[in-house]
Amino acid sequence: MSIRELPTIIHEKETMNKILDSATKLFALKGFADVFMEDIADDVGIKASSIYNHYKGKNALLEDVFYRFEKGYRNYFDSLNDMNKNANTLDELMDNLFNSEFTEMLDPIGCFGMSVVIKEQHNNETARKLVFELFHKHSVESMKASFDNLIQRGVIPPSDTRTIAMFFMHNVIIMNDARIHEYMGTPVPLDCMTACKDMKRFITVALKKGIK
Repeated sequence: MSIRELPTIIHEKETMNKILDSATKLFALKGFADVFMEDIADDVGIKASSIYNHYKGKNALLEDVFYRFEKGYRNYFDSLNDMNKNANTLDELMDNLFNSEFTEMLDPIGCFGMSVVIKEQHNNETARKLVFELFHKHSVESMKASFDNLIQRGVIPPSDTRTIAMFFMHNVIIMNDARIHEYMGTPVPLDCMTACKDMKRFITVALKKGIK
């Protein structure tokens, strides 16, 4: 399987986009500490000294990786929340959560970015804050609010919606790593589409039965 094309976001200059895309991918695959400017330059096809025309160093690159991931992630979840507010049924809400953009994870650079944040949380304070703010707080709380909205309207019975939302996010992180294997053409530890279907079915049943 060939590597999917990485979309370019954030910078107007094409070279900066290529550098940032390459850094995001390599940081995700090797870890920040084990990637050198020469590695990024080789991947982009430029001289290592050329990177310094755009970035002061590797830490500045990592900051942009974090910034771009956070911006894209928040935009996605904010859009999802807007749709969920208007969901009238549990099936409609589930279709919103498990839309094609999520189930197929169409943005490879977003997957690589999430992997960098997860891997660097033990070494980097910014990554640690992002894990808490985005995954444990923003995502879980917004999904819990969507589930609770249907409960308050009598569409589904009361449930431990926080635990269900946390279960969802835990599986998102697992599937993110599996998608990276797909993008790189390496053996995949699980079938992501099957995992998505199973997770959707489990959450739907749990909410319909009112798990506490």
